[in-house]
Amino acid sequence: MKTPQFLDLKTVRERVLFLLKEMPKLRDSDSNLIATYIFKEVGEEIKDMTALELLAKMSNSKLTSFETIRRARIEIQKHSQDLKGIEFGKRKKKINIPLFKLNNAE
Repeated sequence: MKTPQFLDLKTVRERVLFLLKEMPKLRDSDSNLIATYIFKEVGEEIKDMTALELLAKMSNSKLTSFETIRRARIEIQKHSQDLKGIEFGKRKKKINIPLFKLNNAE
């Protein structure tokens, strides 16, 4: 059976899931995830495009919206602990550290 490729997948969620599984470093960075997604979505022609051409595609809704990609990542990671990034655990621990200690002395 052929391994599915990025463009074989139909939905944004399927594509984001594919990238998160294939490239774990993308789990911690929306910027890297979005850049990789767009690179794969456009394909080899991206190498010959100018920035203006890429921006025109984006503004004409020819590419998946960044927000849609980000929301798909959030939804996937919410339900799949194993697809959360390495940095997630570090950030989670920092959240539990109180910023201020209350002094009960009067």
